Amino acid sequence: MKIVVDENVSYGLAERLRKEGHEVISISELPDRGVLDEDIYAFILREQSVLITRDYHFTNPVRFPAEKTKGIIYIRHGNLKSEEEIAMVENFLHDHDLEVFQQKLVTLYRDSIRIR
Repeated sequence: MKIVVDENVSYGLAERLRKEGHEVISISELPDRGVLDEDIYAFILREQSVLITRDYHFTNPVRFPAEKTKGIIYIRHGNLKSEEEIAMVENFLHDHDLEVFQQKLVTLYRDSIRIR
């Protein structure tokens, strides 16, 4: 699975996902930091990749329709330690095949998941 990790997500997530065999593009590793949301969205469409983000703007279905994507995984803000955030994403990807969330918006909460 090809995954784009937004720059507002724990830095260690990209490396962990690579170790699990995913093809990962981390926005924070690109030479142009501070990429606009619209450019990230166009990039994930072009690359046919899943987006993992903490940016609430990507939950707006008018601006960023998930049904055109491989999936958007939004990590709900909270007092999460980096390791907790990484574990939430890892557990979700381990427990859910891409077919379950492809073209959908996934919201990961500390104690639940919402897929729509």
